[in-house]
Amino acid sequence: MPSGAPPYTSAANERPAKGPRHPGELHVNLEDVRHLELRYSRAQPEKMNLSVEYVGGRIKVFEVNRYLIERLLERLEDQGA
Repeated sequence: MPSGAPPYTSAANERPAKGPRHPGELHVNLEDVRHLELRYSRAQPEKMNLSVEYVGGRIKVFEVNRYLIERLLERLEDQGA
């Protein structure tokens, strides 16, 4: 690790190391994500699939509750995003 660098910095890429540093802190780094895609089907209206392609090509698909996405969209619209 270069001198003067914070202890949580990875020497390989100078980004914060993975894993939470403080209780309640998120451990996902969007710099490791290449592409996000959200899929919705009327055939299964209560579920959505969130596909995450990570740098390096690994892909994970998460099933997401429709309610969470609707609340997020409402909040973004309220903020004028």
